[in-house]
Formats: sequence, C-alpha cells, structure tokens
Amino acid sequence: MVFKTIISLAMMSFIGKAIGSCDFAKKDGFNCCNGCTVTYTDASGKWGVENNQWCGIDSSCDAKSATCWSAAEGFPCCSTTTAVVLTDSKGKWGIENNNWCGIVESAAADGSCWATSQGYPCCTGCDAIYTDGSGKWGFENNNWCGIVDSQCNSQQQQPQQPDNGSQQNGGSQQNGGSQQTGGGSGVSGQTAPGWTPGNDQVLPGYLSTKGHNIVDSKGRKVQLSGLSWFGGETTNLSPHGLWANSLANFIKIVKDNGYNHLRYPWTNEMFFEGAKTQSVDQVNNPDLADLSPLEIMDAVINECGKAGLKVYLDRHRPLSGGQSELWYVDEVDEAKWIEDWQFLAKRYKGNPTVIGADLHNEPHGKACWGCGEEERDWRLAAERCGNAIHEVNPDWLIIVEGNDHYGEEGWQKGESYWWGGMLKGVKEFPVRLNTPNKLVYSAHDYDKNVHMQDWFKEADFPDNMPPIWDDKWGYIVKEDIAPVLIGEFGSLLRDATDVKWLSYLIDYMKENEVHWTFWCLNPNSGDTEGILGYDWKTVNTKKDGILTPGKAPNFLL
Repeated sequence: MVFKTIISLAMMSFIGKAIGSCDFAKKDGFNCCNGCTVTYTDASGKWGVENNQWCGIDSSCDAKSATCWSAAEGFPCCSTTTAVVLTDSKGKWGIENNNWCGIVESAAADGSCWATSQGYPCCTGCDAIYTDGSGKWGFENNNWCGIVDSQCNSQQQQPQQPDNGSQQNGGSQQNGGSQQTGGGSGVSGQTAPGWTPGNDQVLPGYLSTKGHNIVDSKGRKVQLSGLSWFGGETTNLSPHGLWANSLANFIKIVKDNGYNHLRYPWTNEMFFEGAKTQSVDQVNNPDLADLSPLEIMDAVINECGKAGLKVYLDRHRPLSGGQSELWYVDEVDEAKWIEDWQFLAKRYKGNPTVIGADLHNEPHGKACWGCGEEERDWRLAAERCGNAIHEVNPDWLIIVEGNDHYGEEGWQKGESYWWGGMLKGVKEFPVRLNTPNKLVYSAHDYDKNVHMQDWFKEADFPDNMPPIWDDKWGYIVKEDIAPVLIGEFGSLLRDATDVKWLSYLIDYMKENEVHWTFWCLNPNSGDTEGILGYDWKTVNTKKDGILTPGKAPNFLL
C-alpha cells in the first residue's frame, strides 16, 4: 500500500493532463499551467500565473464538475462515505481500493451561499484567492468566504491579453523553478513534513520584494505585522507557555487580535542527538507532549497554516545557553549553521506557510559589517548562507539583521546601536544575493527599559527618535533600496514616555511601510514582558491597542 501510494502521488499530477489541451496559449508562446486556478479569462481562453509567468489553463480543467471533478486528473470520484485523506488546490482526496479518488461536495448552482454548509459566509466581491473541490474562495473582513459564480459571471470584466512582458511579481525573476502560486499544487505537493490540509489556502502565498515593498505573487503590496513566540531557542526547545495553554488557543489569540505572522526562534541544539522538549503539558497539549523539537516546530507551522498565519524561522542562537556575537561557536561552526538552515529549507519547501529565514539573531561585538574579514564580516556570511538556502528553496525571503556598530578603527567600534539594529553600512556594503528580490533587512529597536541609551537622555526624547531611525535603518526604505523588518521591539510601558516611544515607532513604521514583529507573545521576557499576561491567556489590551494601527490582518496594503 505504501509503495502504491508513493507511485500514485508522483504520477497524479501528470495523468490527467494527457486528456486536455491548451493550444491557445502555446500558439502565443506561453506554457500550459500545471494547476487549474484561473486568474483571467479572455476571448482566447482561461489564463493562470505560475512561476511568475502567464500560462494557459488546460481544457481538462473544465472537466471538473459536480459529478466527478477528479476525472480531469485521471482518477475516479469516491463513494459518499469515503474519508478525506488529503486536501490540495484541486480538491479533497480519499483512497478506495488502494487508489486515489476525488471527494465530491455539492455546490449550489442557484446563486445561494454554498459556503455556509462549511461554516463560511459568501463573498460580496469576486476576487478568487483559492479554488478547491467545493468552489472558489475569497477573503473578506478577515475571514474566508465562498464566491458565487452565478453572481460574479455577470460582473466579470474583460482583462487585458497577457503578453510576454507581464509580471505578476515586481521583483527579479531569478528564482529558477520557484513555485509562486502555492507550491503544493496537486496531491504530489504533500511531500514535506509540516504540510497539512489548509496550508495551501494561506493568503497570500510566497513572497518576494520590489523596492522597499514585500509583494505577493500577484504583485500586491503586503504588510507583515506579527509576534515573536520564543522558547524554541531555550533549553525548553519548544515555545514557552505550552505548559499553560493549548497550541490551538495560542494561535487563535494571535489570529483573533489581528496579527498575521509568527517569528519562531530556534537553536541548533534542537538537532543534537537526543534533543528533547521540556515543559509541554500532557493535559493542555496531549498531542505535543512526546514530540521532538522539530516535530513541535512542524505542529506550530501546521496550526498557523490552518489559521491563515505566516511563519518565518529565526536562528536565534547556536546554543540554548545564550546569544553569540558571531553566527558560529566552537560547537556549531559555519558549515553546521548552513547545513541546518538548508535542512529546514528543504523540509518546508512547498509549504507556503513558511516564508523565510532570519539567518542569525543580533550579531554584535566582533561581528563587523563590510570589514572584509571572512571570519567576522556578518554581511559576507549572510550572503553565503542566504545563497545556500536558495539553492534548495528559492521561495524563501532571506532576512538579514544588522550588527551593533558602524565603522571601525582598530579596537574602536565606532558609532554604536542596538544589537542587530545597525544597518548604516548597507549603503556602502549591501548584501548581494543571487536572487536579489528575496532580500529583507531587519533591525531591532527597544526603549529605555532594556538599556539606557544616550538618546533617551536628551531633552527632546522621544521626539528625537524619527531622525535616529532614519539614520540607522529607515533610509533603506525611504531610498527604496529594500524592505526593512523591525524583527524585535517591545516595552514594559512603565510610564507615559514609554507609551509615546512605542506610539511614535508604530506611526513611523506605518507611514514608511516598514514591516514588524513585536517582541513578544510571551509574558516572561523580563525587560519587555509581552502581549499576554502571566496566565498565558489574557491579552494586554494597552500594548495591543498601541500596535493595532500598524496591523494588517489580511496582509494586503
């Protein structure tokens, strides 16, 4: 059975195409699409977008009907009692007599709201984000909704004819075979751990960059606004709080409060022989209690994917005992650092929930930017690691933090800033990736409760902060060099000045289209605390309220 299933997984995407045609696209120099997701329809036929290029929708896709849509893929439909085994962009699949079969779900053809049978409303608009065996899905008011074709057909406008210059992604097209339309098209996409039904419904798919913006595969501007959930980088080797609340409840809190992604910190110790998690409660999380650190990471990603949240991974430290100045230590050398990143990139390839890699958290001290010394030039190391990741997974964003100083003369470090927060060297020494439209710079910024910096003592603080942000990292956005993500910022909000500092930073980031990940979801960060109270359930409405103007629950600007 296992062998037959593997064979069918590998062959399923190819069999159905033999009975269809997309000659209308070929004669104009376009390929046929692998999937059946329609982006535009014109007089010549139906068009999709794959690998950032226009493609023709195969006529076999029209065979998807309420009677047996999977016939277009070369498979029968299931009997009414067959259980769902997998869900992909084509529909829901079961197994009968050791063969795959398509599960038919009736969709109303009379203009009624068919999605209500699955617990969703129907859309007021007609912008299809995702298509499965049930019908076409949109996303409105921070919720999935069903598109009623009979209503939308009368509203449909004629699009422009695709041409060879059409670009659905405004950035460079140097990402080889990168799947920008969801990765897991077809049941054969269900190959990597961390993939479950629902992950290919994540809005808005894989991400790239265009100037200072992050964009989706349709070229739409995307705003990342989320939270770090730490613990995976500590001796627990799993996110903190799983002893007090369920994973599902944590993700629900994040989603319900309008955040759109999580940053998942990890340590290379999770790959050490015999690595085990600690403090995962059997009562709150019985399904997680006996999992390995890697399997816990899988589970968090799965839950985020089902909720429509994105995740980026943060190599927070080589060893769980503390943060390192450089990206390597004796126990975890550079080769191991890159090897572990490539492992994760391969593991989650094809899973659009995972959008990128924060290569190393807070380089500082010995770590220089642009000094040219291979053993300590963080900018050069980021290039080596980022390009190595793209060799195995070209879909990911590569997130490169700054260091803590600008300029060096002997032992003098020059102008200083927060660990990971100094990006002044980018102007003279930018990071050079082989796929440049996947680069995001990241800075960390905190208030006076973390460390009493000189600028906090000035008479005009916090009114003096915007020019400081401009100087250290904001210019990268203002000069349209690349996107900037403030990967950590937080505050205890001890006084009115702290409130003003945080409000100023949110306003600055919103005005300049800067992305952000707040530190943190956890309450147990000593110098900042977090969004949750110490019961791991109650939301700090004061902090959350200050962040709210900068949120983008549906990602799109």
